[in-house]
Amino acid sequence: MNKIFITGIIVVSLITIGIGDMIIEHDTWDLIHGTIVSTLCLSCIKLDPVSRLEFVFETGTGEEHPEFVLENLTTGIIFIEYRSDVCKACDDMAPIIKEIFNLKFEKEDTLYKRVDYLDTIVNFYHINLDHATQIQKDSFSIYDKDQVGGVPMFVVITVKYDRGIIKPCYTNAYGTLGKETDAERKEMVEGLIEDGLTLYEQNSEGYQYP
Repeated sequence: MNKIFITGIIVVSLITIGIGDMIIEHDTWDLIHGTIVSTLCLSCIKLDPVSRLEFVFETGTGEEHPEFVLENLTTGIIFIEYRSDVCKACDDMAPIIKEIFNLKFEKEDTLYKRVDYLDTIVNFYHINLDHATQIQKDSFSIYDKDQVGGVPMFVVITVKYDRGIIKPCYTNAYGTLGKETDAERKEMVEGLIEDGLTLYEQNSEGYQYP
């Protein structure tokens, strides 16, 4: 009986060690940490945070805005939809975003498209953090101004006057936006876009890149 018990302990120990080595040697931990630990599905943890919706200059990390944002701000505002593969709130919001911008794409896609919205250009990005480039992944924390660390996250980037200089500014919203119905969610997203467009119309002539 003791021999069987000891043998069982040895087998379990060997399996545990093997799994540990596999995680270390095959980047499995990096994958898990990057997709589950670092970026949370807000609906999965029953969280629908309400963001501060004012446009701010300071990024979430204090870093400069990414090059792809600064460059495209010369043509219009930026709208970024961040999501991950497994995310119920992302799935709930996706049809609303597609309807607003009259676009079709799959959730696994990483997409950039210049969209005609109310006769004005909006630079639209759909960034799935499970499939995006490293630059696009890094931009998530830059625009996570409330340090929520979860998806979906929606960002509107425009330009605004700041002490004599026209500079990029942005706002964001998370989850299902704290709203109960799709109609309310759509109205809120459209409001953020239109606020961004108003600022852009007022200040874009003073924006320079590079």
